Amino acid sequence: MAAEVDERILNAARELFLARGLAGVSVAEIAGLAHASKGTIYARFPTKEALFTAIAIRTSEKVRHGFENASSLGDTIDERLTALASEILKHVLATDSIDFMRLAAAEARRFPDLAKVGRMMRERGTHHAATVLRDVAQSTQDRLRAAFAPERLPRTAQFFLDLAVAPLLLRAVMGEDPKSLRPQIRTHVAESVAFFLAACRSGGAG
Repeated sequence: MAAEVDERILNAARELFLARGLAGVSVAEIAGLAHASKGTIYARFPTKEALFTAIAIRTSEKVRHGFENASSLGDTIDERLTALASEILKHVLATDSIDFMRLAAAEARRFPDLAKVGRMMRERGTHHAATVLRDVAQSTQDRLRAAFAPERLPRTAQFFLDLAVAPLLLRAVMGEDPKSLRPQIRTHVAESVAFFLAACRSGGAG
């Protein structure tokens, strides 16, 4: 029951935040749409910023669940990294994900604490990607082991995301239609993975 109440509250908050922004929504309105009392909401989420953070975490986890098994697709490291980046982009370029990220960007100036949400989502994404890259690297060639060494892996994962995911994601957040970007995923990822692996093999990821 508690999980179901939380879900109703987060769904209601997300719908209202997307429609009118954080400042334009009251806790009373969220309570009404969620069929919950204000006391119930405050007991779980003391501020609207806390609600927003919880929505961000849920969004991040939804994306992670979508790509966490992608790296098992393919026989070579090139194929597995291509599958990983493609699945990440497929999920982050979903309209509901982009709408939420645009909201976060729009509200960042008015609510500076939301910058922490952005950092948290980036760190969680890097952590998940590093975990996948570690699994991929276990069977890789010697030439890649330096870039995929445990002490370098978080940085290597961040380079991978910045190269393979960030460009299309940034274009979507800045206003391009995600639907027009999705057909570009295949070509963009293929070029990015080839460049990334060439850099790793030459020692450039260190």
